[in-house]
Amino acid sequence: MNQYNPPTVTRLQNDFCDHLQRGRNVLDPSLKQKEVLQLVISNGQLGSIQELGKSNATATTLRNTANRFYRERNFEDALTCYNESICYAEPDSDQLAMGYANRSAVYYEQGEYEFALYNIDLAKRNNYPEKLMPKLLAREDSCKQQIAAGHSKGTVPCPRMDINLDTSPTIPFMADEIGMKCDPKFGRGLYAERDFNPGDIILNEKIKLCGLDYYFTYQCCNQCGTKFNYSLIPCPTCPFFMFCSQECLELNWKLYHRFECSVATKLCSVSGISDMLLPRLFLYGLSQFEDDLQTMMAFCEPEVIDASNPLTLNLTNCNRLEVFKALHNTVPHIDVYMEDVVKSTAASYYAVFLMNPTVSSIFRTGDHRRFFLRSLLKNTRVAFALLTSSANAEGHTINVIRPIGSLLNHSCDPNAIVSIDSGRAKVILLRPVRKGEQIFTTNGPAWWLAEVSRELHFKCQCVACDLGPGGREWRKLMDRQFPPNALQDFRTLQAIINREETRIAAMLIAIQQFIKRYAHLHPQKKTFGSVLKLYNFFLCKADRDGNMAMNRTMLQAKFVEQ
Repeated sequence: MNQYNPPTVTRLQNDFCDHLQRGRNVLDPSLKQKEVLQLVISNGQLGSIQELGKSNATATTLRNTANRFYRERNFEDALTCYNESICYAEPDSDQLAMGYANRSAVYYEQGEYEFALYNIDLAKRNNYPEKLMPKLLAREDSCKQQIAAGHSKGTVPCPRMDINLDTSPTIPFMADEIGMKCDPKFGRGLYAERDFNPGDIILNEKIKLCGLDYYFTYQCCNQCGTKFNYSLIPCPTCPFFMFCSQECLELNWKLYHRFECSVATKLCSVSGISDMLLPRLFLYGLSQFEDDLQTMMAFCEPEVIDASNPLTLNLTNCNRLEVFKALHNTVPHIDVYMEDVVKSTAASYYAVFLMNPTVSSIFRTGDHRRFFLRSLLKNTRVAFALLTSSANAEGHTINVIRPIGSLLNHSCDPNAIVSIDSGRAKVILLRPVRKGEQIFTTNGPAWWLAEVSRELHFKCQCVACDLGPGGREWRKLMDRQFPPNALQDFRTLQAIINREETRIAAMLIAIQQFIKRYAHLHPQKKTFGSVLKLYNFFLCKADRDGNMAMNRTMLQAKFVEQ
């Protein structure tokens, strides 16, 4: 488990929060937006934050720390720290190359020979010192020998986690016969137009917008959120952003990072109270309007009355401008208890981005800047309504927005899960969903996940949280006894799962059959709830393992099968 928390990130965010707390509380709900902005500017001391740049000296210090983690065989922390070193290393320097070479040593020790070969290639292409080259080449030969001897960790996904149903003719990454309706309680939502079964993968959507908690900045791609086994490449200019590929690096620059890079240190500072996804929704739109502010204002200024239906889009070929328009035309529920966070978020990002000459040259007039601030407010509310979070045990999050998946509403009694991995979000049904039923996922809490007590940023309306008679009747069902025949089948299922030789595909099939057979006993906490918890775990594991196998396949094709 990764426990390394980048100290520079922690220091920057703590300093900014300390400065804000010395004056009037910016989260005071009685403050107007203009007053919040003045407090952020006067108390936040953003102008005194020096932008950090590339530094081989810093890179060397970090690499030495990572070497200590490596010697202790603390490989995840070593990889994160090596990545931080790589981010600080100056372009084309031996420090950059040595960071990649050190990463290859970690992968070799882990038996991840394909990733070791990829990093050896990165080192060789980035001026790795000639005097150290023999050791690197010996590791390269050994990796190829290990793969040839059949010691790869696996290149065949089993099972392959992809849509296993007929797909929509206009939305090829969504199962057919799924529609959108508006509910008085939940607003827009996705509904089944036919019966579906547990294990049905109804959505496999590429992530369009992603924002990382800065804790993950040296662990995940800043464009698509994938971990790629920590095997990331750095932004060539700033020391805070990493990417899984050159393609993601270039796309991120086009969409956002050209606005972020020169103020990356300040963005890191203010992101301790919020998330980079929130301003990125606006920047995504600005990029799709090709920085034509007048045209963007003409579209965005009118009030949105009717919420859009993204299912009407033709997404066979991605049109990012149409995607932004659909996201913009969301009518979010205004949560008065979140407005203080919304105002402070918009004010902080507004103040920082205007310190970037690229941004200030676009928002030249008072009208332009008022539009910028109003848009950050609106887009923050919209982003809070649409985002899906993936959180680790410490509460650090990767937040994403998807045009279709964002229509899914939260319930603490979900009938589906979202697995976010390798730049995609898959929605998989946990239990049968009948025609006409709404499809729910969870933003964290679920009645069968007692250890997850994550606080939601809205009041939950689901049946599990209903304090009325309907909710009380539902909760009574949780204490029912499981019938004897069902208990016997549960013990058989446990035996299948506990056998060492049972493959994960067989486990999933056995769990699916059990849930389908005894779905009428839902909700029942002790037995049925434990099965749902297991199913959730193994589905996410199968997705992660399958994506890793595909990554190894790709790397083998490039570095072994030549």
